[in-house]
Amino acid sequence: MVSISHTKIKSESKKYKGQWYPKFYVNSPNWNIPKRPRYRSILFYYRADTPEKKKQNTQSQKLLNAIYKELKEQYKGAEYREGQESNITLKNHLDRMIRLKEGSSSSQVRTFKNLKSSLEAFCMANGYNINMDINRVNLIFCDDYRTWLVNDAKTKTGKNYKGDTAYKYFSSLGTALRKAEDSKQLYHNPFSGKMEFPKKSETEIEFLTAEEVKTLRNSYDGFDLLKNAFLFMCHTGIRQGDCCNLKWGDLPIIDHETKLKVKTQKAKTDIYFQIRWVTKSLLPKRMGDSDKVFPNLKFSHKNNMKLREWVMMTGIQKHVTAHTARHSFSAYMLSKGTPLYTLSKILGHANARTTEERYGHLSNEDIEEAMKKVWGD
Repeated sequence: MVSISHTKIKSESKKYKGQWYPKFYVNSPNWNIPKRPRYRSILFYYRADTPEKKKQNTQSQKLLNAIYKELKEQYKGAEYREGQESNITLKNHLDRMIRLKEGSSSSQVRTFKNLKSSLEAFCMANGYNINMDINRVNLIFCDDYRTWLVNDAKTKTGKNYKGDTAYKYFSSLGTALRKAEDSKQLYHNPFSGKMEFPKKSETEIEFLTAEEVKTLRNSYDGFDLLKNAFLFMCHTGIRQGDCCNLKWGDLPIIDHETKLKVKTQKAKTDIYFQIRWVTKSLLPKRMGDSDKVFPNLKFSHKNNMKLREWVMMTGIQKHVTAHTARHSFSAYMLSKGTPLYTLSKILGHANARTTEERYGHLSNEDIEEAMKKVWGD
């Protein structure tokens, strides 16, 4: 349980000779050292022997009581959050997430390491314990964390998590909790309901038009591997990691039709649909099921530079990355009236909300046509 007390510190200022101010001690079994906030503006006289001095002491006592109340409110409920060490604590699970990502994505490792550091600072500032049982991570905890990221992180830790970084950390917490839920370690995931997220900055998504993709198809063939892989992603919407790891076994031929059947590396969701002739024409000669479709494909810095060089050679003046292919696929599908929910399934998003947040502004769903299909003229 958090304990709050104060001690008297003698003022060293000649102006305030004979007066003292309070130094608080806020302590918890969770912390290595207590917090020691000082309030030099709240002054008491050691000897209140005049009406003016007595009046000042009375006013200062009211302020002192208010500070106690404020600190108790800030660390309210800490006795329940402190907790005992458990086999599955929030800290343990974050460490597990870091280990799980070590073999696949260095950027994801950094993300979860930064999330852990952020949560440690948040817990320290707000009376939570990062070693608490993960099942104590509830809606109140998540709301407090979101508010802290947006409003308080700069003053509490010297960092500024506003904008896209706040959104990234908060959504990464959701990813970690979903993983715990899938592993039967978390019985109630607060992210399963309607959760308010920090606002992202308004950034414009760069995508290629259908005509620009056609231009790339008809362009110089000096970048065969990159070209075919990039265009394959433009026509299927799969992520660059899934494209690099794509094997011929992920493209089974069923009833004389080639299907795309993969479990996404990032969201661990299943994608399954038939690919058309224009997409099949981008594939090399079919090999064994365990062989990669695009051997030695890697979107390294060097290859990303080659990708931009190829695009610029065609006269397209856009900042293109490997992920631009996925954006281009999504934009084209939405321009043809594909519902957002359907697109989320094709893209393999674990949650349709992700699709709506990312591409909702590009949606061209015909509301009148939808009403007509249901209710008629």
